[in-house]
Amino acid sequence: MKIKSLKAFNGDAILITFKEKGNERNILIDGGMPATYVQKGKNGKPEYGELKTTIDEIRLRNEKIDLLVLTHVDDDHIGGVLQWFEKDKEAHKIIGQVWFNSGRLISEYFDEQEIVENLLEIPNERTLTSIGQGVKFEEYIEENGIWDKRIVVALEYFDYLGITFKVLSPSPDKLKLLLGKWEKEKPESLDTSADKNDYELSLAEHIKKDKFNEDTSVHNGSSIAFIMTYEKKNFVFLADAHPTVVVNSLKAFGYSKKRPLKAELVKISHHGSKANNNIEMLELIKSSKYLISTNGDKHAHPNKQLLARLASVNDNCEIYFNYPEQIEQIIMAKDRSDFPNFKPTSKENNEFTFE
Repeated sequence: MKIKSLKAFNGDAILITFKEKGNERNILIDGGMPATYVQKGKNGKPEYGELKTTIDEIRLRNEKIDLLVLTHVDDDHIGGVLQWFEKDKEAHKIIGQVWFNSGRLISEYFDEQEIVENLLEIPNERTLTSIGQGVKFEEYIEENGIWDKRIVVALEYFDYLGITFKVLSPSPDKLKLLLGKWEKEKPESLDTSADKNDYELSLAEHIKKDKFNEDTSVHNGSSIAFIMTYEKKNFVFLADAHPTVVVNSLKAFGYSKKRPLKAELVKISHHGSKANNNIEMLELIKSSKYLISTNGDKHAHPNKQLLARLASVNDNCEIYFNYPEQIEQIIMAKDRSDFPNFKPTSKENNEFTFE
């Protein structure tokens, strides 16, 4: 199995490639920001991102994206996919099925009246309004017959292409919060650039002064997060999920601090936000490899306070950055001296191979 974290700016876009009955299969989790597919360059010409080149390579190999998972409606997760669908009229032909918790599915799940405003078509001009883009995505996948239309909620099991998925998030309570009229998240619900200040403290100082306040974003709380098991190996993808939900699900699946989930790789929640990764959650998952996906341009992710929690729980692990230039901005000489076995690092081509 190969897992590649695409350069998705401040977002997530992860490609998983594996064999199933002799066939090459592909799973794409999210699509990053719109520019992950294409953006206008300084001369007005298109500049293609890693999502575009990845899709082109899949086509050249006569393969498809067998499963596309859209974890939630924020632009840094759905924007690249929408850009792909806007520019490529044949996109749906190389997609097997899509998992996406839409407003319509959520309304049906709770037997509530559908919110009409949530299903209106947004204007053609790009507004970067994540909820509006989510509706646009729903319309596309429904019209082209690639939407699985299953509600994906915590504690569900799914088997697909020889892989078992154990869903960690969202909980029904978090999903239900999306029943109202959808609006773009307000900035105060997210981390701010003021968190850059935490880079000035050492890991040891962060450990001493640690205080956890959980993310309150409704959108992030609706994230699809899961354990993926392939050939008896576990991989954890946390999207932007809330840690208390993940903790409750892990415990319900039988894991504990004394009997943690053993994972080959953990994709850290919300680009390394201190509000989405608490110590209790980190203690329930035993891994030597963690992945952080972000270029740090927005909300000062990753928070160094989160890295300090990882160092306190597992000071002999590797934390992979898909934008490795961030490491020198965050890790100071004192950190390397205090935690010599703690390894913020990167992977060539941001690709992992698991035999």
